[in-house]
Amino acid sequence: MKRSTILAAVGALAICATPAAADKLKLKFGHVGKPGSLFETSVNEFARCANAALGDKAEVQTFGSSQLGKDKELLQKLKLGQITFSLPSSVMSSVADEFGVFEMPYIIKDRDHMRRVQEKMMDSVFQKAVNAKGYEIIGLFENGFRHITNNVRAVNKPDDLKGVKLRTPKGAWRVKMFKLYGANPTPMAFSEVFTALKTAVIDGQENPYA
Repeated sequence: MKRSTILAAVGALAICATPAAADKLKLKFGHVGKPGSLFETSVNEFARCANAALGDKAEVQTFGSSQLGKDKELLQKLKLGQITFSLPSSVMSSVADEFGVFEMPYIIKDRDHMRRVQEKMMDSVFQKAVNAKGYEIIGLFENGFRHITNNVRAVNKPDDLKGVKLRTPKGAWRVKMFKLYGANPTPMAFSEVFTALKTAVIDGQENPYA
């Protein structure tokens, strides 16, 4: 089975396809990150390094801010060969259950702990899981540790989330977790979050501070 290629992070993935020979191959890299985000910085650095190595053979072109689609659309476009790389984050728990571990609270303690998880489990668990779905992880970028921000009240304990309309990514485990905390979780694409906050469709969201 032909595989698309994935680039993963503590919260992000990238995928690539091999186009037919041409004068200079255009390798599209789509992601959802806004200007100034860790997504944009990481993807641009990847493109810089790749293009320096590729020379005249090919060129990695970057498309942020969901220009080429949201996370699920990008994953589908990878399989269709319409893009070469993607940088998914929490959406990966909907691709393979194994990635749900990153949605559980307090499991990953710090960056050193994450490095150990990567060393021990990347090939044997996560790579194997995405290979079965037709993808391949080619690298890891950091998306940061997640925090809750809202305009209702300070959140110091789970009970403080009761009744808060909270945007979450479309990962099943994260929705279940916030329901148990008493929040009203609303799965939503990241590109829709700012408008939803401004119009009071949601009270808050959880994401890395960056």
